[in-house]
Amino acid sequence: MNDLRERDIDRALAAVAAAAGDGNGTAFGIETVDAIVEAIPADEAAYVEWRFGDGESIRVSRGGDEPSWLDEALAATCGSYPLRDIDHTASVEPLRISDVVSRARFRESRFYLSVMRPLGREHELKLWLPAPRGHARYFELERGPGPDFDERDRSFLSLLRPHLARLRARWERRPHLPSLTERELDVLALVAQGLTNRQISSRLFISPATVRTHLEHIYDKLGVRSRAGAVSAAFRRAS
Repeated sequence: MNDLRERDIDRALAAVAAAAGDGNGTAFGIETVDAIVEAIPADEAAYVEWRFGDGESIRVSRGGDEPSWLDEALAATCGSYPLRDIDHTASVEPLRISDVVSRARFRESRFYLSVMRPLGREHELKLWLPAPRGHARYFELERGPGPDFDERDRSFLSLLRPHLARLRARWERRPHLPSLTERELDVLALVAQGLTNRQISSRLFISPATVRTHLEHIYDKLGVRSRAGAVSAAFRRAS
């Protein structure tokens, strides 16, 4: 962490704040990806979740559209991809391609020749979050020709990892109510614990008036008139 400066800490706090208020049906949304790219410039960036052996995935990305040939090329060359999830999903450290294989050797690989080079990509950095066995959850950043990601970039993601992991676990435990925003879900979760408006405002660093506004929106969206009604409706819809 010695590579980080005060500005980096501020950007890390901004990324955590974006992640805490992000989602819209997924654990992390584009605001989180953007906040990370603000701190670590990248040409392509994404948050991905998938289960091994399953062709479907959740992907929230920033960058250009992926070409139609990409899936077939990935399937044909994944064995030479240095940052394969099946090999590294348990890693607690962010990894660059250059941490796993030399630059010269990577440029000779089928993955580089069939995927990275046609896409104009040269460097990649990935951060994996805790996931159930047989699953992968990660942030990935890619760059074209130019400087590789450095130790400061790795330190920044290492700083973020425990906070992002906590937010991912919290998202999984909470009722999934697409009609409510992430902040409204935060308020509702604390209401369910019996906290008063003032206690909620202190916990979330917002004013009591803002808490009341969030509660009014929650009542309207759930069609209820009371705190108890909101909690009951939320868990009834989530069950």
